Amino acid sequence: MTVQEKLEALKKQKTPYSTEELDRRGWARYEELRDELEARHQGEYVAIEVDSGAYFLGKTPEEAFAQAEKSCPGKVFYLVRIGYKAAHKLKSA
Repeated sequence: MTVQEKLEALKKQKTPYSTEELDRRGWARYEELRDELEARHQGEYVAIEVDSGAYFLGKTPEEAFAQAEKSCPGKVFYLVRIGYKAAHKLKSA
């Protein structure tokens, strides 16, 4: 499953969090980990499980999600590209 397909599937799932709450919780945890992650994993991806704060690294978004889902099936994750403000850049045609 591609990242785009995964994102579309996640949009259809019911979660206990609004988008804003998911962003707030995920970004707060990233802020706690920022120095460590940016020193060792710049440009990689981190999927953060927002309830426990557990995090999973990958060189690609798919790799980070795969590790996260294997460890925490059915949970909601916040994806960040380490050292960037967003995981992906979107451009219209």
